[in-house]
Amino acid sequence: MATKILAISSADAGYFGLLRDMVLSVKQQQGLPALEFAFFDLGLTEPQLEWLRGHTDRILTPQAHFDLPASSATPLLLAFLVRPFLPSYVPGFDIYLWIDSDVWLQSPDALLAMIAGAEQRGMAIAHENEPGYRFQPWLFLWTAKHFLIGYGPARGAWLLSRPHLNAGIFAIARDAPHWDAWADRYRVAIERTGRLTPHDQFALNQAIYQGRLDVAILPAGANWICDRGVPMWNDDAEAFCEPYAPYRVLSALHLAGPAKRATYQIQRTGGGTFETMIRYGARPTAAAVAA
Repeated sequence: MATKILAISSADAGYFGLLRDMVLSVKQQQGLPALEFAFFDLGLTEPQLEWLRGHTDRILTPQAHFDLPASSATPLLLAFLVRPFLPSYVPGFDIYLWIDSDVWLQSPDALLAMIAGAEQRGMAIAHENEPGYRFQPWLFLWTAKHFLIGYGPARGAWLLSRPHLNAGIFAIARDAPHWDAWADRYRVAIERTGRLTPHDQFALNQAIYQGRLDVAILPAGANWICDRGVPMWNDDAEAFCEPYAPYRVLSALHLAGPAKRATYQIQRTGGGTFETMIRYGARPTAAAVAA
């Protein structure tokens, strides 16, 4: 029997444009296995929901977990709680593939690697230990603070020394132990700190590294965080690429943080630059190419 794969994301009305771009970019990829969609509604308008219903009938409402009262958080905050529990929202799939709404694809390679990693090892996720990323002191201090507060000095410092794993895209097999391990670590972090975020991702890192879970850890090109490393434009491939030779095309571009709204000066492998937001469909203008 064919593997049943569910791709899941979430958005509110303000993020709908990004979510739409993500869906369209996934659906245009050739070579992907059949997959279905589900979406958490965090405050979408009726026209936006109608557009999503053209792609799935699985519109989900995030629930409170860990015995938290439903009134304890907004739908946006509740959405951080759902990811360790995805199989309970939509049972019956073999692989659950999470894709943040601010991610879009240039090639199917990232999702193919995620799916294969989940099939073979239970989970796949990409790391952030990437030479093309710039060092951002504020991000390091923010990460260090939450690791130390959430996990204690010794454990937090050890986790900080590991290549950080970014949960913007990941795939987990239905029966993998990763779900329960993640939920257990997340519950402890919430009880220790009283915060839901950023411990959704931090607890996953702890579960993987300290729980010694089997995971396919993929390179950053499977989840390229654009504001940390502004990509170049590969003129031959006509696509965004790593900012160093051999200028490999990036499969998944993640517009985390300011990249959702920022405009960047993009260097081209053939020389010159062009200015653009790194949104789905962005490319040099005809005038920029001619120059």
